[in-house]
Amino acid sequence: MNKIAIISDIHGNLPALEAVLNDIKEKGINDIFCLGDLVGYYCFHNEVVSLIRERNIRCLLGNHDLAIIKNKGVIERSKTCTKILTWQLETLTKENFEYLNTLPDKIEETIFEKNLFFVHAGLIDSIDEYIFDISAEYLEKNNFKQDVLINGHTHLPNYKTFFNGKICFNPGSVGQPRNGDPRSSYLIIDSNWNFEFVKIAYNVDLVIQSMKSNGFEDYITQPLITGKKIGL
Repeated sequence: MNKIAIISDIHGNLPALEAVLNDIKEKGINDIFCLGDLVGYYCFHNEVVSLIRERNIRCLLGNHDLAIIKNKGVIERSKTCTKILTWQLETLTKENFEYLNTLPDKIEETIFEKNLFFVHAGLIDSIDEYIFDISAEYLEKNNFKQDVLINGHTHLPNYKTFFNGKICFNPGSVGQPRNGDPRSSYLIIDSNWNFEFVKIAYNVDLVIQSMKSNGFEDYITQPLITGKKIGL
């Protein structure tokens, strides 16, 4: 049976990404979509971008990625994000910067006989719109014509169906889950439209130690232990 895997919001967390990609490989899945935010928060930004590039994973542009390539690493609402991203911008390789600059803000694809629409955030703002509870009214108001909406950004896994057959998925976050479960989260969909939110444990200590060695405060890595949103 054919399957696709969907990952999102990696945020420089290489151990988490490697654990997820290994699990996807063990399950025999070759088609992977990434909803963006490769950079931000944690120290393995170059390694994460390079790995996504090397694997030829189809990827979208996230708001942290956009901040690095277009806004000098600044995210106005968050001093913490800006501090980390400006540091990452100084150390991001030219090749990885150029790769981020090629990423699209949306992907539309026919998969398993349905039209899928992939964005990092939402229909109003594909890069930086938080949608915690998608409604039928939201889809209708924004003239959503496809069958399936797949978005990330919130770091919260979610699934919803509507009376007209439309479906919405959020795979959760690989690099910084916020639903109270610190394990990495990703989504599998098969050709019969069965789906699974997969949770994967990884070596959190590697990330914590890398952040400490680069001079970042413990509160930034605390969410990796609690599975809760970082205090910004």
